Amino acid sequence: MNQNLQKILFLPLFFILFSCTTPLPQYPPDNELLAYAVKNDSNLFTRHAPVFLIENPEEAHNRIGSPRALFNEDEKEKVFVDPDNPAVYAEERQFSTAKGRYTNLIYRIHFEKEPFSLIPFHIGYGDNVGLMVIITLNEQKQPVLCTTVHTCGCYLAFVPSNYLPKDCLPEDWENRRQAVYSESLPYLLDFREKKDRQPRALFLIRKDTHRIKDIRLADAAEIEKYKIRIPQIRPLSALETLPLPDQGRTSFYETSGSRKDYVKGSYKPWERLLMSWWAFDWRIGEDKKYGNGKEEGIVFYTSIKVWDRDDSDMRDFAAFLKYWGWNL
Repeated sequence: MNQNLQKILFLPLFFILFSCTTPLPQYPPDNELLAYAVKNDSNLFTRHAPVFLIENPEEAHNRIGSPRALFNEDEKEKVFVDPDNPAVYAEERQFSTAKGRYTNLIYRIHFEKEPFSLIPFHIGYGDNVGLMVIITLNEQKQPVLCTTVHTCGCYLAFVPSNYLPKDCLPEDWENRRQAVYSESLPYLLDFREKKDRQPRALFLIRKDTHRIKDIRLADAAEIEKYKIRIPQIRPLSALETLPLPDQGRTSFYETSGSRKDYVKGSYKPWERLLMSWWAFDWRIGEDKKYGNGKEEGIVFYTSIKVWDRDDSDMRDFAAFLKYWGWNL
């Protein structure tokens, strides 16, 4: 067989193989990253708490902050995210299915903003944006599933662990890296690879858009090679009791009116302009409260399909998993 014919036959194979692979995410140099790691004091929350690895932490909007409230010069309340006081807001919830009882450890973080940019285009431009990581534990308190989503319900991703039985996976689940809204995420977190080293899940956060760029397991020695900040861990309910200067407390969420249960100040002008009219949601992309059950808070839908919003509502976690093909 001559060389030209070999090349002709090889090219289709090359494109098939290339199209079936998801490139590995690119990490900046270690000294250009900042790790936010809750101090592990061996309780359930801190033992499983994610480590957030931040790109370009020199920019304030890339740093994890804590929501604060004050009064401006016109004596009007202003709610914002303070990037110099990091906090992780956490809550434990249980749910049951036909296969067993599970515990969700919910971790919520917020950023000052997603900055305005046309090139690259930041469709999520707006203030007080947030991200949630939910670690699902089985009855043996082993992490079986990691769910990540922005606090507007966008950019949903799932990564199971080796503790999750194979019959719980979606039927079309593949054993290769997954492309999730243009990001490359693993298909499995395998705790067997770091046996006896007490690994924690490390989340690489893309600068500006705060997208999950990668998830991997890392032990203490791997985490300590980065610059580290230790955020406070606070109850999720603390977001509804932000202190005001000499004026009591206020909520991070609107408590009345048409924006009830949406994060104060979390307007998304580009998403409203470009998506609301065909998604049938005037407030699409606006960050919101994650209620505990369908009786609390606004619908936290994760599918943009109007007819599937109730089934994809994360507040009923068992039904939400079923909708997305998981068989826990």
